Amino acid sequence: MSKIKLLIVDDHPMIREGLVAMLGSNQDLDIIGCCSNAQEALEFVTRNAPDVILMDIKMQKMNGIEATREITSLVPGVKVIMLTIYEDAESVRLSLQAGATGYMLKQATREKLLESIHKVYRGETVIDSALIDQLVNDYARMAQGSLTLSPSLTKDDNKVLTPREDEILRYLSQGLSNKEISAITHLAVDTVKTHLRSIYRKMGVKSRSQAISEIIRRNKSFGN
Repeated sequence: MSKIKLLIVDDHPMIREGLVAMLGSNQDLDIIGCCSNAQEALEFVTRNAPDVILMDIKMQKMNGIEATREITSLVPGVKVIMLTIYEDAESVRLSLQAGATGYMLKQATREKLLESIHKVYRGETVIDSALIDQLVNDYARMAQGSLTLSPSLTKDDNKVLTPREDEILRYLSQGLSNKEISAITHLAVDTVKTHLRSIYRKMGVKSRSQAISEIIRRNKSFGN
């Protein structure tokens, strides 16, 4: 099995060194470079081909979200995880829109960060569970207790998630696989898939990442 080629982008030397020390011993990873700003990262990805990038948000000249947009345009296959201190819904939403497939807080444990790197490498979208729980709870409360496609549709039973669908959406938003959701809920994997199809239909989306983006988007609009 080939190693995951990892690039670290952060303007703080101690953060870069800390991440190298934290992740460098993992046999599945090959840290192919560290960049101190977005411009360095853009130049690096044109010469090298990282599989996954850990990207800080706040950097001078060009921030991590803008850099992610540029990088995913240059190298469509690369996966970007925003690794940041920012816990606001807007930063998550903008990051996903820019092409990021992960959003983790810098206080994440080594195990959680490694798990997130492997998940995005496999094509999954990962949001820090501490953050997504807050977003889902706020969204549900603002929609009067139901995760609904739109405030104008709160009385349409065909658009309101059932309690079981609400539960599964929360697990999905935490990055759990269908098999993991099946084990937690004691439902067959095929039953989980059926619930997910219903959730996607009701939310008007086609994938996990779109579902998470919709939660974040509605959370922001309800908060205005």
